[in-house]
Amino acid sequence: MRYKTLPYTFQRNGNYYLQIRLSNGRMFKKSLLTDSYREASALMVRITPHVPFVKSLVTPISMLDEFVSNLILSERRAVKVPLLPSLPIVVPAEIEGPSAQAEPENVLTLSDAWVMYKAEKGRNWTKSISMANERYIEVLFVVLGKNTDVTAITKQDIRQVMEVVENLPKRVVQPYRSMNVQQLIDCDDVPPDELVGVEAIHKHLKVYKSLFKTFLTENKDILMKSPTDGVVAASSKARFGEYSSAEMKKFVKWAHKQPDGWLKWITLLLAYTGARRGEIAKLEKSQIKFDEDSQRYYFLIAEGGQGKTENATRQVVIHPKLIEWGFMEYVDLQWKERIFSEVAGTNMTKIGKEFADVRDQLGIPYLDDFGQRRLLHSIRHSVCSAAMAGWVKNILHLQQTVGHEKSGGITKRYLHTFPLSSVCYVIDGIRWI
Repeated sequence: MRYKTLPYTFQRNGNYYLQIRLSNGRMFKKSLLTDSYREASALMVRITPHVPFVKSLVTPISMLDEFVSNLILSERRAVKVPLLPSLPIVVPAEIEGPSAQAEPENVLTLSDAWVMYKAEKGRNWTKSISMANERYIEVLFVVLGKNTDVTAITKQDIRQVMEVVENLPKRVVQPYRSMNVQQLIDCDDVPPDELVGVEAIHKHLKVYKSLFKTFLTENKDILMKSPTDGVVAASSKARFGEYSSAEMKKFVKWAHKQPDGWLKWITLLLAYTGARRGEIAKLEKSQIKFDEDSQRYYFLIAEGGQGKTENATRQVVIHPKLIEWGFMEYVDLQWKERIFSEVAGTNMTKIGKEFADVRDQLGIPYLDDFGQRRLLHSIRHSVCSAAMAGWVKNILHLQQTVGHEKSGGITKRYLHTFPLSSVCYVIDGIRWI
């Protein structure tokens, strides 16, 4: 997917960022919190007149930062915000025209930085080391984007990359052996014993630190500070944890307040279905059906038997809250068959990254009290745990709803699918708010 460009901006994972090079050589960057060209363009119409004053340091960076934050908030609330004090409204002549890029000649992309690094550091690599390093860096490319400006990469970005690394499956076992990096990242429900080990996790981070800290910061002076500083690789023994009910309420309340979009509805759907990320991201309109017996709308997950497992193909009733909040109306407005086409394909990594940003904004720790990692997939754990600790007494009903293999020993060969009307209560019992 290609994104339109705007002066003084760049895109990372689709989202627009303000970028201004200051007269002291530093770079000011700030997310515009949108992947919409229309919204970003409207913001930049208000921001661009102030760029020359910011570049020359006449306008303090702190003032611009506050102005942009308020402007973003105002655009979402349709409330006018005054211009920065004591600054003219007329756009100065030195500002680039609408078709110009913001100083593209000064941008060093992540892929170009890696080429430079290999040219100097990779001369003595053996074939096996070279192949391993390429695998490690490819994870960085997929999560952050090959064309990302290296000066725009933050410590939070590296932390999120490491979250992805820590939850990769081992490449040496099937079915992962034949997968590419994107497919490995998209894997859900990887058994703990099939996750990468401590050594592999640390090797990923070692390469990233060598690139950013040793090469780009210390050797080339391209970065003033390495985004890897303070980032520590977690032990692989720390597996998936779950969010508490209070934390789930925070996620749901946040999502409910957001304008219609994929992040809002994917978050709510995960919270009110317990489904896997890929199952929700790839939902199509044709998978929403109506059950005459229960008189309920439901998702036919993995229609056609294309699910993760045989049990993954199932009926999941749509929670009344989702209906009440307008999910069906949102679906009707989508002109493509895939409801979340923006993130349904190779861009699915964006879901986890954006969710991690939300988790941090809400002040919810990555690790729980037991040192277990909480990611997007942990919502599924939270739904299952809450159901079993509360309103679900028949584990088979829960297993069918979330797509787990039904237990029951030898009797499981005689177990068939329960009617939707019999298992609706599993979903209906979810009451985050």
